[in-house]
Amino acid sequence: MNNAFAKNQRNPSAPAGNTTTGASVVSHLPLFSTPVSMYESPGMEEICRNITARLIDESIAVPSVRKSNCGGWHSQSDLALRADPNFRALIQFIVQRVRETAENLAREHGQTLPAMRMGAQAWAMVMRDGNYTIPHDHADAHWSTVYYTDAGDADETTHPDSGLLAMIDPRHGSRPMPGLDLFGMTFTAQPRTGRLFVFPGWLYHYVHAYRGKRPRVCVSCNVTFEAASPTR
Repeated sequence: MNNAFAKNQRNPSAPAGNTTTGASVVSHLPLFSTPVSMYESPGMEEICRNITARLIDESIAVPSVRKSNCGGWHSQSDLALRADPNFRALIQFIVQRVRETAENLAREHGQTLPAMRMGAQAWAMVMRDGNYTIPHDHADAHWSTVYYTDAGDADETTHPDSGLLAMIDPRHGSRPMPGLDLFGMTFTAQPRTGRLFVFPGWLYHYVHAYRGKRPRVCVSCNVTFEAASPTR
């Protein structure tokens, strides 16, 4: 697992002397960090191909849901309920990675994830040239994810922002310092086929316009946790 954090985060600094005042910095605290995890999925190439083909066919035959998408095709949110073994394997992979993310985060805070039941709601997006999404969140979910079954074929040299997942700094109203980029306002994540991003459901995000000939296909998922009932 790789943990990617927005540009505004800094590791706590070691004490450093100040030759002007004689004061020393005890620590720089990275308060209110936003955890974003990235996973790769080697061995799932065939599953990605099968799901991509199925979803592209559906995008032609089934009308799109309209939510945050501007153009493109948005499926119904029923992918986690499908019996198709390809979808079941993908949803299982996603849910396991979300649990792993939560467990690692709890461990970093000296805690242990208690017994939990997890629920998942999943949908797909098929983007063609010029399609994008507007800023939105999934605040009713504990965690949100996006998995790319086919990241498309955009020329990243000509269109470096094509299809990038953009995550917006949740701290509103900050005033930038002139000539410095100390905090950052947006963190962009690069889609790749077989790549999964996991982030808090409350994090505002959007997708830059996709610029490619082959459809860009992703599966998004909202995951919730519920305390498991004690066994008798």
